[in-house]
Amino acid sequence: MKKNHSFPMAILFVATFFCINGCNNTAPVKENAKEETATAPNKTAVTNPNFTIAPVEYAELSEKALNLIAKFEFDAWADMLADDVVFLFPDGDQDTRTKIEGKATVIAWWKNWHTTSGVESMTMSEFNHFPLEVTAQPKGGAVKGMYDFAYFTNKAVYNGKSVSIRMNFITHFNAGKKIDRYITYYDRTLLIKAIGKNLLEKK
Repeated sequence: MKKNHSFPMAILFVATFFCINGCNNTAPVKENAKEETATAPNKTAVTNPNFTIAPVEYAELSEKALNLIAKFEFDAWADMLADDVVFLFPDGDQDTRTKIEGKATVIAWWKNWHTTSGVESMTMSEFNHFPLEVTAQPKGGAVKGMYDFAYFTNKAVYNGKSVSIRMNFITHFNAGKKIDRYITYYDRTLLIKAIGKNLLEKK
């Protein structure tokens, strides 16, 4: 079955859109605001029945895991991963993107990246988290359960070159609160230029 990874990205886009347009654009308070509120008719808010807000704990776990990657503490990160974890990179489409399966394989890939990419330091900051519980079966083979949709800045130095990229990491947790899936979205152009090669290119 083909997996539609645009489903969780669409949720992130919608959540971000409404946060930006609903949270930051506060209208000026009118003097008769109380009177208008009292006389306005009651309307029932319509929400998406397929997901609800998840506990903030999942955002905290997601950020902790990402910071372990940034500090190259891969063995500590491994303790947060499920044995059957899948890591999906942003190259290609849903059928051709690079996919790493299994904890041992994922950790081995990142340790190899640390020694071969020329990375000197990495800092992740300016996190925006949207923890969601998907309660209805999504389309395209995606799974139900607890997700954290994180949007953040990754500042790194590769071979003396500084690179700053905004990234989207979608983290899914199993029932034991272990991470069993990463779905990532970011522009790899600057990374490839800084590293001097495409580490995901098939040899």
